[in-house]
Amino acid sequence: MNRILEEAGQRATWRPDTHCLALDGVRGLAILAVTVYRICKEFDPSEHPALAIVRRFAPIGERGVDLFFVLSGFLITGILLRTKNDPRYFRNFISRRALRIFPLYFLSLAVGLLILPQFVSANALDLAKQHQLFLWTYTSNLRMAWLNEWCFGVFDHFWSLAVEEHFYLIWPAIVLIQSRRSLAIVCIMIVVVVGLARTTAALDSRFDVAVAVATFFRADALAIGSLLAIVLTSGISKLSIRRTAGIALAVTLPVLIAIAISGKRFLEIPNSLCPILAASAMAIVLLNQRTSLAVRCLESLPLRMLGKYSYGMYVFQLPIVSIFSMSVLRSYLPSNPFVASIIYGLGTFGLIFSVACLSFHLFESHFLRLKKVFS
Repeated sequence: MNRILEEAGQRATWRPDTHCLALDGVRGLAILAVTVYRICKEFDPSEHPALAIVRRFAPIGERGVDLFFVLSGFLITGILLRTKNDPRYFRNFISRRALRIFPLYFLSLAVGLLILPQFVSANALDLAKQHQLFLWTYTSNLRMAWLNEWCFGVFDHFWSLAVEEHFYLIWPAIVLIQSRRSLAIVCIMIVVVVGLARTTAALDSRFDVAVAVATFFRADALAIGSLLAIVLTSGISKLSIRRTAGIALAVTLPVLIAIAISGKRFLEIPNSLCPILAASAMAIVLLNQRTSLAVRCLESLPLRMLGKYSYGMYVFQLPIVSIFSMSVLRSYLPSNPFVASIIYGLGTFGLIFSVACLSFHLFESHFLRLKKVFS
């Protein structure tokens, strides 16, 4: 029986050298959670009991960023391990990442910091413009951590893009010089050290923002994703991996649900548990047959479409929500607050998706075609 189960496990939905539709769905799920969280922050909980419930649990969507980090660590480490012996290892990796990330990132900064201020006066843009050097150099999260405040207005969310960029710059060298076993140990050490340090720092209110945005304090999620890539491409039994992931899922999920219901942060412990939960769920999905319900859901067209345009949706969502806020549009919406919130939420989500879609096809795709030069 074990042999039969093991053979079934080998017929997994994921292969390290092929594109996986389920991972597109995972990315779509992450951007869905983050975007809904961002929109729901506009709802006034005092206007309707249902809106109060939505606002109470909306912060769960913020954990979509953890899912992004785990997915990034997993995919990037998988790429680096596969291309480790390529003589153009660094050039190809950095070039492909730059073509994917830089064009839209720097275009959004140019529009928001250089062009729009010539025509409109916006306090949200002024905040970012005063210290724009940090945005142009992917160090906005470091300034936020140092000042312990959100200080870039409509570009506050770019802290996570800065964390990702730091990962892209450092991790390829570490993967290159370490054996697979040593790399796994490095990942485990990062998870333990960062988890302990973040929990300790959370005791002091002076680090409230730092523990949320500093690269060091978010490195464990990337390391957990990297560890998952190492494990799944090793000789470890797929059945053993699924069992371990199942146990981790069963332990972390009830704890996180209880924390979510309480509405408290508990010394940032969720920042440690959410990546473990995400990696465990990913392992189970990736080692399942494609006929399983979870895999079919992740491979559904809506989630894959969201995954395809997730980068643009993330870049544009905070500026769009800031410009078209609920308070600005309230006079144009129905008097019933619940109905108004539903219409606002759907309309704003549709606008974010549409802008990201246009950005991808009219701008980003031209740069993405160049990636084949560095394959």
